Amino acid sequence: MGLFDREYYRDEASPPRLGGADRMMVTNLVILNVAIFIADIFLGRDHWLMETLTLNSSDFAKPWLWWEFVTCGFAHMPYPGMEHILWNMFGLWMFGRDVEVLYGRREFLVFYLMAIVFGSLVWALRHQLVDPETPASLLGASGAVTAVVLLFVLHYPTRPILLLFILPVPAWVVGILIVGGDVRQMFGPAGSRAVAFDVHLAGAAFALAYFKFRWNFTRSFSDVRWIGRSVGRWKPGPRLRIRRPDELGGDEDEEADRILIKVRQEGLDALTNKERRVLEAYSRRMRRKHRSE
Repeated sequence: MGLFDREYYRDEASPPRLGGADRMMVTNLVILNVAIFIADIFLGRDHWLMETLTLNSSDFAKPWLWWEFVTCGFAHMPYPGMEHILWNMFGLWMFGRDVEVLYGRREFLVFYLMAIVFGSLVWALRHQLVDPETPASLLGASGAVTAVVLLFVLHYPTRPILLLFILPVPAWVVGILIVGGDVRQMFGPAGSRAVAFDVHLAGAAFALAYFKFRWNFTRSFSDVRWIGRSVGRWKPGPRLRIRRPDELGGDEDEEADRILIKVRQEGLDALTNKERRVLEAYSRRMRRKHRSE
């Protein structure tokens, strides 16, 4: 396999597989949310499915119901209301695809789920501190979608976006409008309190921290598992293992993947001399491997 034979550079589409393994994670999330919305319509007029997934303020003190801190992000205002799920899925689809290309399917999914949990925790804690006696419920993907949109803005601040589908503005303007609008609405009239603007702001803060501190949850989890396996395997004395040449280069392959994504987005001219050397070494390694097969 040559340097540009990777998936990023193939013009032809791969044949579809069962289970959506080749679909983007963004597409899978949109399908799941819409499927839950449609299922709720046909499962009864009392909307018990949405009620089951929704997070209630009293559930903060019930650990056996803490799974609702995740599931509330997949529940939306039930039919006939359509705006809630429509705008959330539109935002996820429009901005999530570019973010997923940057981080990959697994990392995007973990980021999305963590954003849901973080926003839900912020909402539950604020409610317990400010107004614990008044029952309230939380549902919707707005916090996680806000996190996705803000992460897109942080990566592509000058990317033009059609504001209201008419006026082209740089992405950073949209980010300011989103955060500023949520702050204003959060401290606005009591009538606007039906929308959890604090969850939106929590999602924006989560995206900012994720971007600033360069978090990567899947890589961090892999490092923890690797350390655990290394400690468990450690014994006094030498341990020898014969490895085939084609088993080497795992770290180098991951670095090559990252650089290939950069080439796709910014072009070869954006590479440093060190990155060029990594790609050259990777290409030579792939040629040797395929000649030996």
